[in-house]
Amino acid sequence: MPRKNLPIRIVLAIVLIALCLSACSSYGSGSATDRRSDAARLSEEQKHRLYSAALAASESPLESDDFKEVCKRIGIFDGDGKPNNNYMAFVSEHVDWGMKSETAQFRQEINSKEKAKEYLSGHLPR
Repeated sequence: MPRKNLPIRIVLAIVLIALCLSACSSYGSGSATDRRSDAARLSEEQKHRLYSAALAASESPLESDDFKEVCKRIGIFDGDGKPNNNYMAFVSEHVDWGMKSETAQFRQEINSKEKAKEYLSGHLPR
C-alpha cells in the first residue's frame, strides 16, 4: 500500500514545536510516579494518537495546558512541563507515524478542535 504524504504544514508544525521547546527549555529528568506509570501503560500507538489530538486541540499547543499534560502523561515532558530526554526521539517517531497511510482515518476522527478535545477527554488516563 503506498504511503500518503502528511500535509507539509503538519510536519512543519511538529518540527517547529519540537525545536521551540528544545530551544526554550532545559531538559529535566524528574517526573511524577503516576505520570511514569501512565507512560508505561500506554502503547506507542496510543501515545502518538494522544499527541496528535493534543496538537489538534489548540491553535497554540505550546501555551496549552492540555498539550503539556498530554506530553507529561506520555513521558516526553518532565513534572515541570519541560521536554525531557525522550522528547526529540518521540517527535521524530511521531513524524514517521503520521506519514503512515493507516493514520489517515484517525486524522479524520480528530479533524476539528472539538473532536480532538473529545478524543483527549475519552482517552487520556485519569
